[in-house]
Amino acid sequence: MAIMAEKRDPSSQLTNVSFKCSECGHKFSLAPSRIEDAPERDHPFRYFANCPRCESESNQVAWEQALMASYGKHTGPKTDDGKQNSSANLNGHPTPEETLRTRFNAMKHGLSARTATYFPAKPGKYAHCNSCDIDWGTCMSNVACMKRTELFMRYDIAFKSKDPGLLQDIYSDFHANLQAIINDIILSIVGDGVTIRMPAYSIEKGEIKIGTYTDATGAEKIIYDEIKAHPLLKVLTEMTSRNSMSLADMGMTPKVVDDQEITMGHLSEQKEDKETLLNYQENQRKQLDNLQQMIANSQQRIKNDPVVIEHNNG
Repeated sequence: MAIMAEKRDPSSQLTNVSFKCSECGHKFSLAPSRIEDAPERDHPFRYFANCPRCESESNQVAWEQALMASYGKHTGPKTDDGKQNSSANLNGHPTPEETLRTRFNAMKHGLSARTATYFPAKPGKYAHCNSCDIDWGTCMSNVACMKRTELFMRYDIAFKSKDPGLLQDIYSDFHANLQAIINDIILSIVGDGVTIRMPAYSIEKGEIKIGTYTDATGAEKIIYDEIKAHPLLKVLTEMTSRNSMSLADMGMTPKVVDDQEITMGHLSEQKEDKETLLNYQENQRKQLDNLQQMIANSQQRIKNDPVVIEHNNG
């Protein structure tokens, strides 16, 4: 961008300026057709150009004027101490968040911008463009679709960092939309019925012939009705089974409930057996401690027995 290249000298004139027409609202960037001196401003110039659509003279966009003013106010440190303090601000950077942001920008604008190959910027051409909150003029100025680029980069970061939690909100939105589609399918089946009747027909020599027969009296022709299952039933079954949304997958069938209760019973029984074994071991330990005390008391009684003392002395 011309401003970025010329920001080191805020007093120099710009060769490429962004404009917005006040009449038709058109945004455009080109070389100014008229330049006025404005010594009272931090960037001492005013820029004007004719709108390519309505030929009305347009002013420089406000955000670009503010940007040039900020360049004029912030010239950076002048002294050696100020420069050292400024360079010390880089200690500890880039942070992990800044690293991810750098990768994000590199994938958008650098050599790794692979998304431009798959999703080029085409305002109004994609299905999501009608609900997109990005201005189409801004979108057109980019190489790739910004929404698709963001989605691509989120998946790229999630796979490289092996963190599926980064995609949790995407999956939650996906399953919510999927459930909404399934609900619509069910409502359609309920409204139309599980079976569809249609006349049986055949095509002979390019002509469509409806299958008919006469009633018992031979006075009335009756059309053969071919009965078919509702075509959405197959779609509904496939969607519920492939996305693990059946009753068995959610543990709501009687068999699954019974199996869970049996499994819980085994676990409870194992826990009770474990507690019984621990109690037995504790009782054994107490009995051994009592046995040692009983042996010590017995030995003490033997030493204090008068007969044994007299025998030892004799």
